[in-house]
Amino acid sequence: MKQEINIQQPEIRSVQVMRYVTPLREGGSLPAIAEADDGFLYVLKFRGAGQGSKALIADLIGGEIARLMELKVPEIVFAHLDGAFGRTEPDEEIQDLLRASKGLNLGLHYLSGAITYDPAVKKVDEHLASKIV
Repeated sequence: MKQEINIQQPEIRSVQVMRYVTPLREGGSLPAIAEADDGFLYVLKFRGAGQGSKALIADLIGGEIARLMELKVPEIVFAHLDGAFGRTEPDEEIQDLLRASKGLNLGLHYLSGAITYDPAVKKVDEHLASKIV
């Protein structure tokens, strides 16, 4: 007898990016923290970054695979960026990135404690670490 697997299709919300908060200079793709029209902050990954839209597709697929594996993944959203967004940004490199990214981008719900996370202070459960690996 064949067992049926029930996989629920993910519901991916769309948000409109309203305010650029700050760049995250840790990554080569220059992601940023931005506020959307739903009042939440998101880490935005821009399709105009050097890695292009294929990197965003990989992030989306990887995030949804992790969710199917029951790992805790921040909500992933489609983030729409208006062409006028970021005109007041003083950094020319970031202005170029924002201009090249108008339209559809990818956002992950911002976790306020993530930037200050220190694995030496907060130990990860061994079972969770095993699932992640």
